[in-house]
Amino acid sequence: MPTQLDEELTRLETALAAAERQTTVVLSAVRALRRQAASGILAGLTRKLDQLPAFAEPLAGALQTASTAFTYNAESAFADGSYLNEIQAAASAKGLVLVERDGRITAFPLLLKLEAAIPAIRVGRKLERQLRPGVLTALLKKAQDSSAFNADAFLDMLFKAATHLARADSRADEPRPGAVVPLLDIYELLTLRPGAAADYPREAFAVDILRLDRAPDTRTKRGYHFSLPASTGSKGRSRLTVYDEQGAEHVYVGIAFRNSGTGT
Repeated sequence: MPTQLDEELTRLETALAAAERQTTVVLSAVRALRRQAASGILAGLTRKLDQLPAFAEPLAGALQTASTAFTYNAESAFADGSYLNEIQAAASAKGLVLVERDGRITAFPLLLKLEAAIPAIRVGRKLERQLRPGVLTALLKKAQDSSAFNADAFLDMLFKAATHLARADSRADEPRPGAVVPLLDIYELLTLRPGAAADYPREAFAVDILRLDRAPDTRTKRGYHFSLPASTGSKGRSRLTVYDEQGAEHVYVGIAFRNSGTGT
């Protein structure tokens, strides 16, 4: 069933197609007269010139129809949730799950944000202006299927950050084997640089943690394995929450390392 935006865009396409046909008629008549003038054929020239303004009347009507064919208010549709409903329906038809929780929209591993003032939708850092539900969700599906992730590099980054935290607390030269390092502490260290949190939001970090969790055999360059211990007692700010491709919730709190060479 067509969505409201699809209906309006289809109506606009139809009106513009009619205007395009009338433009072709007018252009054809003008070109024929230009050729006649270029060759100096005077027979019928004055009569055809007198008729020329009449060709513009159907074109003017078609343009007037086109100018009123589209009344969709994107800013209102973004604000009241109707546009999100439209793209969710289109996504479902493609087997793509969009999850909206606490004002966040995800199509794992993609993070989405509606930008009503433009209007556009931000996909990660990219601003996507193609908003027709079928077109947008096809782009999202393609981006989802082609999204790459380097689990080894990400785990190394986490281990370096955890090591830095251990040294800052004067505990040791590296994380104590089995000790749980809060993921939020690591994230805050990774985003200390001004503007870094905007470039790498907490939600994106949570997505990467889930992707790492799906690569359980990953180890650091120094041979450390990882685990992501669950903590049912942790609440609120210390929890990282992410929703997967099926909309299932995953919660992460901390990470622990152990050296496979020593078994600790």
